[in-house]
Parts: sequence; structure tokens; C-alpha cells
Amino acid sequence: METTRKKRRTQVERREEAESLLIAAATKLISIKGFSGFSLAEVGDLAGYSRGLAGHHFGTKENLQIRVAEYIFGETFNEMAALVGHKPRGIPFIEALLEYCVKAAETERAKALTMLLSEAQMNEKLYAIIMRFHQRALRNLEYEIQQGKVEGNIREDANSKMQAAIIYAFLRGQLNFIVFQPDFEYEEMSREFLRNLRTAIGT
Repeated sequence: METTRKKRRTQVERREEAESLLIAAATKLISIKGFSGFSLAEVGDLAGYSRGLAGHHFGTKENLQIRVAEYIFGETFNEMAALVGHKPRGIPFIEALLEYCVKAAETERAKALTMLLSEAQMNEKLYAIIMRFHQRALRNLEYEIQQGKVEGNIREDANSKMQAAIIYAFLRGQLNFIVFQPDFEYEEMSREFLRNLRTAIGT
């Protein structure tokens, strides 16, 4: 009987795996040490590679920081998109989104995100990435409110644009709240926000 040999990975596959592990390591370090409080050598060590590999793959620390931001936002949108199809549109989806954000806020990725949001005020490239995320999130929420009107669980006279901004502002504020005061009853805070939202725009 012939022994089945494990297929050797291509150079591209090995590179992609290394970059993925390096980005994950950088995300962890940012969540602990802040946006600039780590070195490329530390990233290589934590990822299980040589101390120089992060520099080889990304060139500069700033390039790696930008890739971390793109990774965090990409994963966040992928997970939010997975909620679609499991809940009716409008209020039920927003409720599921609030529950998701409470759980996600406890992760290293969320802690790193708070660091990125603060740094964006002083970093032009990072600011541009976060603004794309910001605008996309607002568009998605506005669309969700419009779909809630179609489903009949959101009032027709609700201002979709303004309500989307209110929800987004709450989620951004809640993220910082959870990271900096983790012992607060933030699950109840989400439920209270949802009750207020239902009163304001629900049918």
C-alpha cells in the first residue's frame, strides 16, 4: 500500500500563513502595549518566527500597523455579515448586532481597535482606513433601518440616517467603556439602549 504523502505547501501559501501569524501577533501586542509600544522583533518572537521576519514581510512598523487595522476591520465586517440571514432585518438584527459587539469587545482584537481609533487622529494613513470603516458601518446601519421599515418593525417616520449615527455612536462608545471599565454591567447597558431604541423608532 502506498503511503499518501502530505502535499507540500507552495511558497505563496507559506508566506500567507506567516503574514497571518505575524498580524495576529502584532494585534495581541497592540492590545497590550498600545499602537506604538512594540517592536518588529517582538512580533516575530511572539509569532514563533525569527526576530527579523516581520521586517522582511512588512518593511516597516507603520506598514504592519496599517495591515493590522485592515485585518481588524475586515474580520469585524465578516463577522457582522454572518449575522445576516440568521435574524429578520431591522430591530431583530440590531439586537443581534448589540449582542455580538458585547462579546467581541472582550477580545484582543477589540482592545487593539481602541488603540487604533485613538492613534488615527495623528496618523493620516490610519485615519483614511478608519474613515472607510466608519462610512461603511454607517451605510450598513442606515440600510438595516430602511429594511426594518420594510419588515414593519421600524416606523416609517424614523430618520434612517440619524438613527444609524446614534446606533454607531453607541457601539463605538460602548467599546471604549468595556475596554476601560470591564466590570461595568455593559450587557444591561446594551439592553437598556435597545429598549430606548424600540421606544424611539419601533412599531
